[in-house]
Amino acid sequence: MKILGFFPIAVFVVAASVPAANAQAIIYHYGQNQAETCAQRVAVPDENSDTVLHLCEAALNDEALSPATRAATLANTGIILMRQGNLDTALSHLQDANASATASPDIAINLGAVLVRLGRFDEAIDVLSYPQTVSSKRQHVAYYNRALAHWARNDIALAYEDLKTATAIKPDYVAARDMLQYFKIAQVE
Repeated sequence: MKILGFFPIAVFVVAASVPAANAQAIIYHYGQNQAETCAQRVAVPDENSDTVLHLCEAALNDEALSPATRAATLANTGIILMRQGNLDTALSHLQDANASATASPDIAINLGAVLVRLGRFDEAIDVLSYPQTVSSKRQHVAYYNRALAHWARNDIALAYEDLKTATAIKPDYVAARDMLQYFKIAQVE
């Protein structure tokens, strides 16, 4: 099976006063099948239909999936579940995906996002403790999600540092830039 690439997706809204946590789909393309169709549909940012959920769940029953594609499909199913607000089941799928020996390190972004949405901020910080292992195209999202967890724990200095890093990696990353507006730097004497 040939892996041709993967594409980022999705912004998720977090309940309460914590801003939106981002998740990135792990999409492996190797031919048109249910896993491929699931990946394509999850790549649509606001897609959260039961039809796509059933398609992704059916794809998981395909015994021909490679371990990497199975992990990606578990992650994509978890993203749809997260979008539907079924956070506990989404967490289970994302933990299974992340536990795979062939899992992409980018799955941590999704796992961190669902943990933030569940209010499990310490766990989110642990999952995102090495954002530099995430692909360079997505590191800014890992830092942003970890900043949200720090913010929710009232670790303001750490949240600020992660947001600064996210914007240094991707200066046009609006979510992180918008959050930085909440900070005022003052010199303490």
